[in-house]
Amino acid sequence: MGTAKTETAGGLFAKQDFLRILTGEVAAALRAGRPYTIVAVAPQHFPGEDITDIMRIAAACVRELVRDDDIAGHVEDDIVAFGLYSGDCTSAAILAQRLTSDLRLRSFHLRNTLWEMGHACLPEDGSTAQELLAAAIDKAKTRRRRLAAHL
Repeated sequence: MGTAKTETAGGLFAKQDFLRILTGEVAAALRAGRPYTIVAVAPQHFPGEDITDIMRIAAACVRELVRDDDIAGHVEDDIVAFGLYSGDCTSAAILAQRLTSDLRLRSFHLRNTLWEMGHACLPEDGSTAQELLAAAIDKAKTRRRRLAAHL
């Protein structure tokens, strides 16, 4: 695919650009019969808490982790997602574990942030970019809600 795809400000695509590119990527993967996985990253935080610095760390970690063929975007105030070109569910789970460790180490100086990940795979979790992204976000938020209930 070539060069890394990023926006200029935070190094990640804005939601609309991410969704537009992701839609094409997922459709191409579906036509080619190759795997595609989306991973969503969500920090545990309190309602109303300013997490700007935490999200900067998340963006930096994701930028360093994604390959040139992958795409990454800031899809909600507190969620970053990335699409793994030819990524299957096993590779997404491994990548999510690595990213979780990196994020905890890098954000510890601000506060001990817990990070939740969710991933969705083509075709198991959906057949469109919107379905896959919604599934990945839902899994991350569900894990975050379960964690909050136990705190």
